[in-house]
Amino acid sequence: MKILKTCWHWFWRQSRLNKIITLGLFAVAVPFVLPTVVSWFRPTIIKVGVAFYTYERASFSESATTTYFFENRNLVTNCSLRRIEETQPTGQAPIANPQSWVILKLLLENASDQPITHLRLGVRSPALSPATQLLTSPNVDATGHMDSPSRDTRPAYIISIAAIAPATSTVLSLQTPIDDRLRRFIYEDHRTVTVQVPFVSADQFREYPPIVARTNAIKILNREGLLRTGDGREADETLTTTLMQPDASGASSSKVESYQLLPKSRTCSEGEAGVW
Repeated sequence: MKILKTCWHWFWRQSRLNKIITLGLFAVAVPFVLPTVVSWFRPTIIKVGVAFYTYERASFSESATTTYFFENRNLVTNCSLRRIEETQPTGQAPIANPQSWVILKLLLENASDQPITHLRLGVRSPALSPATQLLTSPNVDATGHMDSPSRDTRPAYIISIAAIAPATSTVLSLQTPIDDRLRRFIYEDHRTVTVQVPFVSADQFREYPPIVARTNAIKILNREGLLRTGDGREADETLTTTLMQPDASGASSSKVESYQLLPKSRTCSEGEAGVW
């Protein structure tokens, strides 16, 4: 109590400008500090981990050959996590449908010994847009949509999960096509892609802002691969077949020619590749 009184007296002795600056800094800090404060008084039932990726499917020509590739990267460090490519004579291979995505993966862990039912959480990030799609590991049923924000709030992607079994985890993937806005945001302006989970709620607990932990990008991919296949295969194999199949109608050559490749990825050591 004495500390609070001292801080209060110090605040009122400041000039008007200093008061405005202090209140502004306090308002910015609250969203980041509040989850930690809440966790001191509330047992952690649901743990939230996050990592960012880019996934690109494209091709490039050199002389008389064309190389088709699929590549998964750590978005933050631009380290290549997995790349599959095939080179064929130009004109003798089917035209790929070039495209790239930003993928935000959430690792949700039920740390309790009881099911979590009717779980809802909101996700805010500049990497999300109305074009964002939700993919889940097969052990949960989930739906998602971009909400309609009020004037005072930023838009959030709302995810609803029917149930998560006791002591289990699941991986949710929010994939957004890289359009001109995202390309400029990431590769031209070099701005930081952030994520905020303003709330999580379920039948078992009231709504509160959870702590979101940075999680090794390779760890989440490996966990997703295990959930999808039931064995030790890498998640990228499943991701390739899930996300990157060519459209049934094929792609026009004009789209291939107009597509701009993402900047070249970095080759990183295994220990560095998943860190961010």
